[in-house]
Amino acid sequence: MARKQSQGQGRIVPDKVYAVILVGGKGKRLRPLSTDARPKAFLSVTKDRKTMFAKTVERISRVVPASDIIAVANFKHAGLVKKSFKGIRKENIILEPVSRNTAPAVASASFELASRGCDPIIVVLPADHYITGSEGYIRAIKQAIAFAGENDAVVVMGIEPEFPSTEYGYIRLHGKAVNGKAYKVEKFTEKPDIRTAKDYIKSGHYLWNSGMFVFRASVMLGLIKLYAPKIDKLLSRGPGKKAPYGKFPNISLDYAIMEKAHNIYCVKDKYGWQDIGSFGSLEDVLRRESRGFVEKGGKVVKIL
Repeated sequence: MARKQSQGQGRIVPDKVYAVILVGGKGKRLRPLSTDARPKAFLSVTKDRKTMFAKTVERISRVVPASDIIAVANFKHAGLVKKSFKGIRKENIILEPVSRNTAPAVASASFELASRGCDPIIVVLPADHYITGSEGYIRAIKQAIAFAGENDAVVVMGIEPEFPSTEYGYIRLHGKAVNGKAYKVEKFTEKPDIRTAKDYIKSGHYLWNSGMFVFRASVMLGLIKLYAPKIDKLLSRGPGKKAPYGKFPNISLDYAIMEKAHNIYCVKDKYGWQDIGSFGSLEDVLRRESRGFVEKGGKVVKIL
């Protein structure tokens, strides 16, 4: 794959951008609505009745061509992926035999895409987000791609907090934006109690951690080698040999890499965002979208 010189930087940057959509996740907190056979990414919560996975594909298609969108999913859900994303290339579906959280998923996708040539930029997106104000979202994605192309950095998409949430992790920013584009991340914090969350909001230095990341493949693979050597060793078994997926540690990208690395930056813009990880957030979205639902015992059991 050819590469081009970035303007004014003297750095060689890739002209290939992939989007990797993480479909995994059993949605245990949304049971019985979300099941092993049909996890939450394949639920429809919007007026147009498209699945959350399909909506994720639709959004990122404004930046990345459909031919370069990758889905990482459990092998049991291959049919659901194809149904929601008609025309997806067979080689663009990475199937996991077992669930091993986001670090092995991102590592496997990075390794696979790096093997296709060049040093591509990779946009990692969970499939269970509800996003409004797509113009701001697209701007932020493009800004993150530009920054990752010119710097040895992992860029996280930060969300301006709307309220002191105890359901989301937070990012603390450090200093001013680099070149007016991205802020250095000082640290990641886990889901706080309500008092701490209020302090975060009051300080003005914290953003919600969206779980959306942008980086060059070589940068992520380098961090995996440094901070997650067991994953790296299993990935690098030689030409034509696939990693034994079941031996990967069950660990998130945040724990394995993001909380340890020092080259983490953040971009932000104004757009509505919600991670549908609880019945409270699900009900909020369904009401916004004027979707009816059946509730029993504080749980949504059916979306109408």
